[in-house]
Amino acid sequence: MYGSAPIQKKFPGIDLKIKKLKAEITLPIDESYHHAGGSLHGAVYFRLLDDVCYFAAMSEETEYFYVTKTFSIQFYRPIQNGLMIARSEEIKFEGNEFTASGTIYNEKGEKLASGSGVFSKVSVKLDPKVGYKID
Repeated sequence: MYGSAPIQKKFPGIDLKIKKLKAEITLPIDESYHHAGGSLHGAVYFRLLDDVCYFAAMSEETEYFYVTKTFSIQFYRPIQNGLMIARSEEIKFEGNEFTASGTIYNEKGEKLASGSGVFSKVSVKLDPKVGYKID
């Protein structure tokens, strides 16, 4: 499901690894992700944090899609090149929602950003037609 999404064409080299309630995403930085000031655009930080939180929690969901309801990010340092590593952290399920957090690091292990979001269940079913499968 992750790899077949159309947005993936914009992020060559992105890699997602999922385990039970854990996820990690790596992304090599490309200059096309920079804003006018020469550093990574905040949208890319959001993309990685949102995805790593979402897929960690979805490792336990087998029936319905969830969507991002809210997401908050704290930025710690800019990055211009190298590799970003996003890791999921805490996940809490409550009714038809879950809250999840994650952190992004550079190759040296320095914290670049962290964030957390609330995700809500929707009526769309998970289905192999959209690339959903459990390995």
